[in-house]
Amino acid sequence: MKHFELPTDKRPAYRRAIRLEWVTIGYLLTAITAIYLTLGKSQAMKTAWIEDMLSLIPSIVFLIAARISGRPPNRTFPYGYHRVVSIAYLVASSALFLVGALLVTDALLKLASAEHPSIGTVELFGHQVWLGWLMELALLYSAIPAIVLGRMKLPLARELHDKVLFADAKINKADWLTAVAGMAGVLGIGLGLWWADAVAAAVISIDLVHDGMVNLRTV
Repeated sequence: MKHFELPTDKRPAYRRAIRLEWVTIGYLLTAITAIYLTLGKSQAMKTAWIEDMLSLIPSIVFLIAARISGRPPNRTFPYGYHRVVSIAYLVASSALFLVGALLVTDALLKLASAEHPSIGTVELFGHQVWLGWLMELALLYSAIPAIVLGRMKLPLARELHDKVLFADAKINKADWLTAVAGMAGVLGIGLGLWWADAVAAAVISIDLVHDGMVNLRTV
């Protein structure tokens, strides 16, 4: 890919970053599908599902910015298009903050109303299986590859001084919190702790709000 402003020695790292973002999108789509298929009535699962969908935004805006930012200057944009990266970063940060705030409100309302969620069973290979075990596996699958991808992106983000890539890497790396909170919420329902699910959803949402606030401040 031709890039107007990128130094020659940084282009291999930039290409690796683009490949990692495509891998991230592919992986997240499978994780989103896995969580959707095991969603049940768990608020924590629903919040984790939305969080994974939001995790697509930084990868998508990075790839869009990659297509635009390297264009040479012209009459309309005499200083080039490199500021598109900041616009992309603002979009990703705003989405994290706003949706996180909505999810926190939703979780607190569920907690205040003392809603008692239940997790049923499903038939799997001729046997009745508690859906909670499938939820746990889906959450685990959504977390481990994300951590690995986040660790791979961080050094590239520092090398390229790319804010969107750095935010994406931090979000991926921190996805273990979403998984752990979601798994705790599901186990809480299984143990009869009705409040555990809403509390887990609130923890995940607060993490989203925190990520959004930190990144918005940077923007």
